[in-house]
Amino acid sequence: MINYFNTTDGQITPIPAYQRNCWVNVERPSAAEIKHLQTRFNLPVTYLTAALDDKENPRTEGTEQSIIERPALILVRFPHESVSPLGYNEYTTYPFAIILTAEVLITVCNHPAVFIQDFLFHQPQLNINNHERFTLKLVWFIHKSYLNCLDENSHTMDTMEKNLTIATENNDLFQLTAMQKSLIHFQWALRKNRQLLTQLQASEFYFETAPFSELLSDILIESEQAATMTAQQKQIIDEYNTPVSAIVSNNLNIIMKVLTSITIILTIPTIIGGIYGMNVHLPGASSARAFTFIILGTIVVSWLAAWWLRRRNFF
Repeated sequence: MINYFNTTDGQITPIPAYQRNCWVNVERPSAAEIKHLQTRFNLPVTYLTAALDDKENPRTEGTEQSIIERPALILVRFPHESVSPLGYNEYTTYPFAIILTAEVLITVCNHPAVFIQDFLFHQPQLNINNHERFTLKLVWFIHKSYLNCLDENSHTMDTMEKNLTIATENNDLFQLTAMQKSLIHFQWALRKNRQLLTQLQASEFYFETAPFSELLSDILIESEQAATMTAQQKQIIDEYNTPVSAIVSNNLNIIMKVLTSITIILTIPTIIGGIYGMNVHLPGASSARAFTFIILGTIVVSWLAAWWLRRRNFF
């Protein structure tokens, strides 16, 4: 799917067809769309297909030359929310290609990029004609989305911690496993993205002027913050797994202890009823109030048993 955008009075707005210096956003392109873009803008096909490989590493191509001589490719990884095989929310990362040419800026991804919706919603005062600034803003929003995902992760951890007192199932452990996978994906992607940003800082043809250098430094700060949060959360979850397992197991033991105590108390009337249900002569069996005495005695003995178990913290 191909969408076209341009800026009107500093606002990014969709347009029905291609215009020079517009932004071409491509999501899950078909073979025909890739062929069209390759032919229309004279691009290497690898620029357009790089983002279609989910395992592709962040990298740059063509940044060692002027944009007039050759289009440039900047490939970064962005976070994407998904569902684990067990049905729990987790995050993974996918490649996002930014292609700079003399007449158009093209972005390509193979999965829905939520950060683009945020980018359009916040409507930064941008001119798409300034491809380098527009590119850096996109990269900044990508790293901002990492921070948003990490904040959501932190909120999930806080909710889990509040529910630990009543946790008796493996749901929390499965959720922790999904979060751990997410953080491993983030750790790897952020490390590769930082290497990419360092390469861009060293470029002699792109982002070398002062405003771009400052914005690139801001992106590196966001990336470093995301990497720090990822490392902290991963360490917490690594240490968190054992206590959560112990708490869930302990909660199950408490339930079993309560059920065992109830079983003991209910066994007392069963034993007494079984004894007085035997077809033999028993003390008090001939009394007119035998049934009343048996019931009262059963209640007293059961209460005493319950009182004794309660004093021993069985429930």
